[in-house]
Amino acid sequence: MEPEPRKSPLRFYEIDLLRFLAALSVVLYHYTYRGYMADQYSPVPFASIGRFTKYGYLGVELFFLISGYVVLLSAQGKTVRQFFLSRVTRLYPAFWVACTLTFLVERVWGPGAPVAPGLHPTLGQYLVNMTMLQGLLAVPDLDTAYWTLTIEIGFYFVVSLLLAYRLLRHLDWVLLVWLLYVGLAGTAPVTSPIAYLLFPRYAPYFIAGMLFYLLQQPQGRTWLRYRLLALAYLLALRSSVTRASDVSAYFHDPTAWQVGVGAVTAFFLVFYLVAFRKINLGGFPWLARLGALTYPLYLIHGNIAFVAFHRLSPFVNKYLLLGGALAGALAAAYAIHTLIEKRFSKPLGAQLNGWLTRLDQKA
Repeated sequence: MEPEPRKSPLRFYEIDLLRFLAALSVVLYHYTYRGYMADQYSPVPFASIGRFTKYGYLGVELFFLISGYVVLLSAQGKTVRQFFLSRVTRLYPAFWVACTLTFLVERVWGPGAPVAPGLHPTLGQYLVNMTMLQGLLAVPDLDTAYWTLTIEIGFYFVVSLLLAYRLLRHLDWVLLVWLLYVGLAGTAPVTSPIAYLLFPRYAPYFIAGMLFYLLQQPQGRTWLRYRLLALAYLLALRSSVTRASDVSAYFHDPTAWQVGVGAVTAFFLVFYLVAFRKINLGGFPWLARLGALTYPLYLIHGNIAFVAFHRLSPFVNKYLLLGGALAGALAAAYAIHTLIEKRFSKPLGAQLNGWLTRLDQKA
């Protein structure tokens, strides 16, 4: 892979906006549809708006597309250690706080058993979740949103292998082999270690994000990459159809696969326009603040709000409850970002780097 020029801005505010919209769609999906429709997470129905917000699960696909772009960007010029440190300091401080708060709220204020089994975590479940490896260890997620973190960590591991074996210079061929594997593996649920590593159902989105990064510079626009992007798009459409079928079966509620196909197509189109600078929101730097809230919002919004729904729904109008939950989640996300991420991410990175250096010296 040819070196990427540093003339273009390292932060596209359009991606910050897309991140926030993706997170908001997932939040509304959980609050107004998923929570009530399965597993007794919420006692509050929102039938009138739920028929629209039920498709908010597609925000996860947009997250994965963004992650492919951003993580490849962040990996440029880094060693494996630098990449590892950047990911740990990005993910864990906010996650540890959100995970702990979720556990405490569920244990102290959660509804009594056997209501909402997913809101009754054990101490062992909490401790395993704090590693962020619960998906790989077959331990239930502490929060309904945490399942995607297993996929993200798998992607980071793949990128670390590319760095370790200097395969970024051959990234086109790596992506081709990965897409061929995805095409052969299909969209069945993950059942093997190799499937956990290469996550065939969601890999097309990560691969597409990486390709959009490669294509954004004129010298990177090769026919091979355009063909790879077209293949990633077709495989993403296949995945979206399967996901719509799974969602429909899980909730016993019809889910139109056409909506997923349309949404995925829109995601690819918007990302194309962003990568090729047809959409440029460079005059709106405040969008970076929305982007900064996205990760803590995603982590903190779920089960804590469901506990509040159980406790307060008999006394509070459901729409006021919905608005309060959304405002509370945004306020908590802002607090986690300003009080935790900004203060402790760099010190954590310095501590880990020092520890790794000492290990190297002893070795």
